[in-house]
Amino acid sequence: MAAIQDIAEARSLLERAEHESDPEQECEHIEEALILLETAEDLTPQQEELIANVRLAYAKRFLNRVALLKKSTFEVWNHYLTIVEMLEPEIDALALEDPQMAENRRAFVAMWGPEVEAALERSLKS
Repeated sequence: MAAIQDIAEARSLLERAEHESDPEQECEHIEEALILLETAEDLTPQQEELIANVRLAYAKRFLNRVALLKKSTFEVWNHYLTIVEMLEPEIDALALEDPQMAENRRAFVAMWGPEVEAALERSLKS
C-alpha cells in the first residue's frame, strides 16, 4: 500500500511543479517526487512499469519546458540541471529516439554549460 501512496504523492508533486511560478519551489517539488519514485519499495511489476512511465513522460515534458528558457540565472539553471541529472536515463533514451529531444537537451546545456566548463578548467589550473 505504501508504494501506491508514494506514486500518488509523486504524481501530485509533479503536477504542483508544473504550476509553480518559483523555479526553486518547482525544482524542490520535482526532486521530492523523483526521490519518492526512486525509493518506493515492494513494487509489483505493474507499479514498476507505472513509475518508469511517469518518469519518462515527465522527462519529456521537463525537457520540452527547459529548452524554452531563453534567459536564466545560473542558480535557476543549476536547479534544472540537477533535475536533468536525476532524469538522465530517461532523457538519454528520449534523445536517442527523437532528434528534437536531443536538441532540447543541447540547447538547455548550452545556456550555461560553456561558462561552467571554462570556470572548472580555470579552477583546475589554479
